[in-house]
Amino acid sequence: MQALVAGISAELLLNGVVAGKVTVQGINDSWGHGLFEPAPGFTRFAPLFGSWSLLMHADEDSEKLSDDLAEELRTIESTMAGVRAAFRVAGQEELPLALVNIDGPLIEWKYA
Repeated sequence: MQALVAGISAELLLNGVVAGKVTVQGINDSWGHGLFEPAPGFTRFAPLFGSWSLLMHADEDSEKLSDDLAEELRTIESTMAGVRAAFRVAGQEELPLALVNIDGPLIEWKYA
């Protein structure tokens, strides 16, 4: 597998479906972040990541997320954790990911 460094582009696979293109912006220990361009295959995952994004920004003005929103966020994150995610660079073998967060055009991931 080609090393993922800033500037590299990779396909994001979610449950084996090409969900989009990721351009790596940076890597810090076991986490990475970059830009996300959705592909048609992302349509089935968009509601899940969209809900996560909305909840993450719901209480930005308060110091603590309300209990109801925190519970809803836990449920969504549990579902997100069940999505099998991987990167594929230039047709090479898949690089499995432990976690992916997509927030509009931004993406962050944790390596498996």
